[in-house]
Amino acid sequence: MRISREDIIAHVNKTLQEEFEVSVDDLVPTKKLREDLELDSLDAVDMIVALEQGLKIRVDEEEAKKIRTVGDIYEFVDKMLGRPAGGPADQVATSV
Repeated sequence: MRISREDIIAHVNKTLQEEFEVSVDDLVPTKKLREDLELDSLDAVDMIVALEQGLKIRVDEEEAKKIRTVGDIYEFVDKMLGRPAGGPADQVATSV
């Protein structure tokens, strides 16, 4: 499966908009999930499930606990897909 950084961002943003009713204006990498977007721990579990299903990945729960911002989600998905953070957009990704 090939997925670009832009595709990851689009998928994460779509998930946050559709599943959690996050405004497009709040889809900024520096926005904090709890403080700015008011997502709680149950929302975090739902987000993990949505990412696993939508991207066909297996989420490392210990790593997921470190997510604090929208940008952290992007980096996390990059890592779960086997792409180094900030790596080439056309790098081949693998499912975990």
